Amino acid sequence: MENEYDLTPYIDALYAAAVARTHDSAAAQDLAQETLLAALVALSRGKRPKNLRAWLMGILCNKYNDDLREKYNAPRIYYGDCPPEPAGGSLWGAEDVTPEIDEEYAEQLEAVRRELGYLARTHREVMVRFYMRSHSIEKIARDLGVPAGTVKSRLNTGRRRLREGVRKMENYTIQSYAPDILHMSCSGETGLYSEPFSLVKPDDRLAQNILLLAYPKPASEAELARALGVPAAYIEPVVEKLVQGELMRRTEGGKVYTDFIIYTEGDRKATLSRQLEIAEKDFHLFWEPAEEALAQLRETPYYRRQTPSGQQKLALHFVIDLLLYSVIGVRDELTGSIMSYSAYPHRKNGGRWLAMGQKYPPDYRPDREGACGGYGIDGEAGTEIRNFRDAERLELRKYDTALGRYPNEYFRAEYVKWLYERQTGVKPEDSAVRDYVLEATDRLLESGILTKTPDGAEIRPDIPVLSPAEYHEEKKLSQSWQEKLRPGIRGTLRPLFENGVRLPKHLSSVPNWQRYLFCADAVPMAVLYKARKEGRFLKGAEGPLPAALLVAGKR
Repeated sequence: MENEYDLTPYIDALYAAAVARTHDSAAAQDLAQETLLAALVALSRGKRPKNLRAWLMGILCNKYNDDLREKYNAPRIYYGDCPPEPAGGSLWGAEDVTPEIDEEYAEQLEAVRRELGYLARTHREVMVRFYMRSHSIEKIARDLGVPAGTVKSRLNTGRRRLREGVRKMENYTIQSYAPDILHMSCSGETGLYSEPFSLVKPDDRLAQNILLLAYPKPASEAELARALGVPAAYIEPVVEKLVQGELMRRTEGGKVYTDFIIYTEGDRKATLSRQLEIAEKDFHLFWEPAEEALAQLRETPYYRRQTPSGQQKLALHFVIDLLLYSVIGVRDELTGSIMSYSAYPHRKNGGRWLAMGQKYPPDYRPDREGACGGYGIDGEAGTEIRNFRDAERLELRKYDTALGRYPNEYFRAEYVKWLYERQTGVKPEDSAVRDYVLEATDRLLESGILTKTPDGAEIRPDIPVLSPAEYHEEKKLSQSWQEKLRPGIRGTLRPLFENGVRLPKHLSSVPNWQRYLFCADAVPMAVLYKARKEGRFLKGAEGPLPAALLVAGKR
């Protein structure tokens, strides 16, 4: 609406006229509200009344009569092709009343209500108070603690933006009806409440798509609301939670942006074909040192005492660690991306982590042809507990791959304690964990974490169990062979690191290594798959193979 059609001076008169008809303050508020909304629609469609007061009163009169007809089920009778309009000399002097509200007009009316929801808080609150609750400008100013002139200015801005919004009804992004998926991961130590994962849960499409939309460039809550087709009142608390949780930041102008790297399918697949070619062509450069390292592992006492299944999983854990960190070491050398844990930021709720996100379309399936999921390795994760029963240190360490995974929903202290109790033969009636943990039994059996004894009487861990000293020895053996492996693969990997992920210009907090995360990440699993295909690794292995270890140190 232009200034010549400012409805502000007429709100009190409309409310008074509504009270005179309805004799009920609540009904009068509803009637005045519907009148103002209908007027906003008509003006946004180009209506230009000659006498604004008379036109508004005519709308109110028509709406009141419509309500009476609907209430008493009275028929509408017309003579000619259009409904009657009051004569120029009527009670209200209305020579230009709004036309009958048809279906299209009703849709526009609903559009106005929706557009009110998309306004930013500062403009929305004065528009709602003024138009929906019939508050005077003076009352709004008192309630909000701002000058009356500020209220008028916000009303003018709100009306202008509402008018523009009604004219651009197709302004939503595809996320409003087909939300993308944002998979969160992190490097470092999670916070007290499992931040950053607790801030963006797997089923929280709203938070996920707020982060996705605010990644390319900063956006206001109102812009995010409009893009998602969700009222700003629902967007604002989510944004505030993400800002407080350090996943988003605010600019000096008040807009917000996503403050961590988000990878697309294009980023993940940029060098995939070249990686697979390298794994095939230069397989011997990777696998021959790995075989020598495995031979040494198989001579260790801690390897020999494991069950056959435990030996396979220990060997898998060892080879993944060896190949993965050999490639990471080359990456950091070539890109200058070495970053120690001491450089990780301290977070508000404890922990020191760097978030990462991966964007997927709504219909994404990791098993479909050409997807990258089969070559991915989730970096080694650990859950550590101190002083449980006779264990001074109890820890679960794992790599997740397409060969096998430890279920993330059970990657918590209670479940690790239960695994240790199963390992040490604690009777169920003496268990220190809660009964709900037992509900994970079937899933952990299916995942290859647990197994039943031949007689079916007991359930025991089906993963290697090492002491802290033995786990340290395994890592030290891997590191020694990483030093031997890197020089031989540096040349063949070099072309993969020529270009990293391009970041939005405003994003400055992303460490350099994250830009090159996917440049060679598929090589370790591609080499491992080839070794298995040729019968040189995991011979006779069946079922899921989670690369998980239980580390337990007794007092």
